[in-house]
Amino acid sequence: MDNRCAARHSECVRGASAPEESLVQSDYWDRPAFETVRPRRLTAPLVFNSGHSGSDYPARFLRMTRLDHLSIRQSEDAFVDELFSRAPHLGAPLIRAHFPRAYLDINREPWELDPTMFVEPLSERFNTTSPRVAAGLGTLARVVAENKPIYKERLTLDDARMRIEGIYQ
Repeated sequence: MDNRCAARHSECVRGASAPEESLVQSDYWDRPAFETVRPRRLTAPLVFNSGHSGSDYPARFLRMTRLDHLSIRQSEDAFVDELFSRAPHLGAPLIRAHFPRAYLDINREPWELDPTMFVEPLSERFNTTSPRVAAGLGTLARVVAENKPIYKERLTLDDARMRIEGIYQ
């Protein structure tokens, strides 16, 4: 856990309805991809999800981008995880992603990819024609806000596979 999560966890443990945390580790990452904070007692019929506020950018990804740190973060739903952080204290689970949306958008089909982003041609097994792909916002986004291109050069399918399998499985 990063310092923010550790601080939150300590705060939660002291509370009467303190949540329990569980982490899902990705094979591609040296850190958890997701974190689930469960309430000690489930009392709300809701699950809070912060799938786009992750800000753990892998070093390899940062080397591939043409954007500075502030520009790449424009795709985050910054601080939504903090906005929802009290949900477990109120009896509702919270799921939060640690990876950023610019790295992988979890609200996409796993293989919803833009063929213009890759060195190799994409077979028919990939969803290359969705409106999201056309907008540059597939599973691996081509652009961030204001249509700013993310990558210095085209990606390999191996890079896409490592990211997708590392997060989805």
